[in-house]
Amino acid sequence: MNNEIFIGRQPILDSDRQTFGYELLYRNGPHTAMLSESPDDATRCVIERALLQWGMEKIIGNRFGLINASASLIVAGLHRTMPPEGIIFEICESTPFDDPTYDALVGARHDGYHFALDNVTRLSDLVGSRLLPHASIVKIELCDALESEIPRLIEVARERAPGVLVAAEKVETAADFARCLEFGFDLFQGYFFAEPEVLKRPARPANVASAMALLAEMQRTDIDIDRTVELVGSDPSLTFRLMAIANSSAFGLDRRVDSLRHTVILLGLGQVRRMAGLIASSTEGGASEELIRLGATRARMIGSLVPGGAASSIGFTVGLLSVTDAIYHTPMSELVRELPLSTEIASALVDGTGALGRALDIVRACEAGDVARLAELDAGSFEHLRLMYAEAIEWADDLRAQIISPIVRAHQLV
Repeated sequence: MNNEIFIGRQPILDSDRQTFGYELLYRNGPHTAMLSESPDDATRCVIERALLQWGMEKIIGNRFGLINASASLIVAGLHRTMPPEGIIFEICESTPFDDPTYDALVGARHDGYHFALDNVTRLSDLVGSRLLPHASIVKIELCDALESEIPRLIEVARERAPGVLVAAEKVETAADFARCLEFGFDLFQGYFFAEPEVLKRPARPANVASAMALLAEMQRTDIDIDRTVELVGSDPSLTFRLMAIANSSAFGLDRRVDSLRHTVILLGLGQVRRMAGLIASSTEGGASEELIRLGATRARMIGSLVPGGAASSIGFTVGLLSVTDAIYHTPMSELVRELPLSTEIASALVDGTGALGRALDIVRACEAGDVARLAELDAGSFEHLRLMYAEAIEWADDLRAQIISPIVRAHQLV
């Protein structure tokens, strides 16, 4: 049975009780309790699931998505895995940030990213805040001890950050909401409106070692498109995850693609590098190594059976994706709907039609040693195909060993 993943979502409303956006929350089960030893790990999981597993447009639509993050994750550049449009990072400034942290936050703001100053409970949180002048939202927690200070908190927030939206957190009752309207809050969040909804779906895990190897290789200054495609193409699960991004309107990439190479070009090397880092640091499982090797073998052979630059690249992609139904225990027709595939590729994978479908049939017959089926397909000399298939196996094994061995050795030294 396929593993399931979860994410929490709680609406944030405006004064007309229309949905402004959703706070996205880490969940590791179907219930509302959050269980994570590391807040930073929880943030990485939320981003990875929202961006790479669901797709931001499926979770927040045309609303805003608010995600808790520590300032250290912004310093590390994690925010760059997300598009600046529609995403707001909630940051708690318990003490004023030092200069490097402040500079990183200001730089991110200049790049179009938005911040919410979170968990404000007293006036000193605003008076001493370096982030406040650059914040788009200030979230003030309701509590009895704070209520007399709320008018002043709202006033200071708007004085120091003109145009800022002030949000009331923990609005639990109708009376709370009425008081917050009188105070002049712009946004409202709490159990009075809705408890966090827990969304679930089948997981689409990637191989951790493959993602780590890709990340390590992409630190090289001489990395290029061809090497990146080779690295990603060593693992069908990694290919699936990256191609799914190209189906995301969040990056303006909601278009058909005809190969893994096309996907890498659309995303750009910088974004592929960031995605590899996100997958390596947040994925909780991996695909069968045997299925990964099988997918790489099929990719190599179909790429050889369909000669020519673009055609070979398309054939390579078909081979890689042909094992994803086994990896994810999901019908191929369902998986294809999650990817921005051309009709030619989708038809080959689902129906086995066209030249690509025929090439896939030939490879499967080679795997089974089915000479009769090869003759029926008029595939050519069995000996030639046998040698071609043996070369594809050798290529896949060599590439996997080249990529994975350094990672295995590093783990053994820990």
